[in-house]
Amino acid sequence: MRGKTKGLLCVLFSALCIFVAAAGAADAVISDSVTVMAADASGAELLTDGGDKIAYALGVPLKRVGVSVIKTERVILGGQSFGVKLKLDGVQISGMTKVRGVEGESDPASDAGLAVNDVITEANGEKINSSEDFIRLVAESGGAPVRVIYRRGGEQRETELKPVRDENGIYKAGLWIKDSSAGIGTLTYMTEDGVSFGGLGHGICDPELQKPYRFNDGEIYGATITGCKAGKAGDPGELRGYFGAERTGSVEKNTGSGVFGKFDKAVSGDRIEVALKNNVREGACSIVCTVDETGPHVYDAQITCILSGTSETKNFIIRVTDKKLIEKTGGIVQGMSGSPVIQNGRLVGAVTHVLVNDPSRGYGIFIENMLVYSE
Repeated sequence: MRGKTKGLLCVLFSALCIFVAAAGAADAVISDSVTVMAADASGAELLTDGGDKIAYALGVPLKRVGVSVIKTERVILGGQSFGVKLKLDGVQISGMTKVRGVEGESDPASDAGLAVNDVITEANGEKINSSEDFIRLVAESGGAPVRVIYRRGGEQRETELKPVRDENGIYKAGLWIKDSSAGIGTLTYMTEDGVSFGGLGHGICDPELQKPYRFNDGEIYGATITGCKAGKAGDPGELRGYFGAERTGSVEKNTGSGVFGKFDKAVSGDRIEVALKNNVREGACSIVCTVDETGPHVYDAQITCILSGTSETKNFIIRVTDKKLIEKTGGIVQGMSGSPVIQNGRLVGAVTHVLVNDPSRGYGIFIENMLVYSE
């Protein structure tokens, strides 16, 4: 009898400790995240705490759940190639060269400590918006030092550049610079009103930082695909084509999950329901992409693995199984980024990267990671 009483007291004491600890446990519970459709959000059996949701059992907080609500249930399906051009915030150094002057060769850019991929944002107190701005300031310097403000690795720096007069009497900095970045990718979706779009499934990135470029202005264009360099192990392929003559819209966001913006004129197309990541399964799927002048086509594929990491753009692995696409491209090639991935009749994501050692396989992004930028 005494042993049973002692055991009961131990159980009661343990229970008391649990409930006492629960009073301050809200900040110590296991964290997780979930995305829900707006139509389903009101039915969640969770209690609100500090903007998150806390799941409770017998008054004890068990898990903190970050809840993201997606309002979009249907979109217009993409798959069309498009051209993207970003006007950078400043000018980026793409190369450096010596300047041949009357007194021999000089290397003013290296002497100033500048390097490839640095982004020049200001010179002599004037904001640099284009390559022409910087070239003009250097040419008009008369050889006097130019105070340059630039970014390197996300850090702002300052230096003094001394232009050199070349053999033609023009003052130069010994730099190759660019003020824009452009390329061809694939539209993933358009909102139901045909005004907003999302594409690429990854950002247009600074090669040094591997982060999306800062930009002042962005435009999109129609694109015509004229050919394809097929991919093979160790040598990624690429689509080849050209931009249309007139812009078709603007880029408002360049993010890790893609580029997003608005069309100048509303577009139309087939509508499709979207599915969140909890509905994505390993197995058969299809991708929609444009690999020649005939426009978008649907091709067979397989989702072979759903990844559990925190990557913004590498959420699952997809393998192309369609013989026609493999014969034409070898699988996934550059320019197919953003190609919609469909499973069970719903849009679940987009192709983002190719696996270099196996071009038949690549990564995909969950569509919810893109939709949040369109809402």
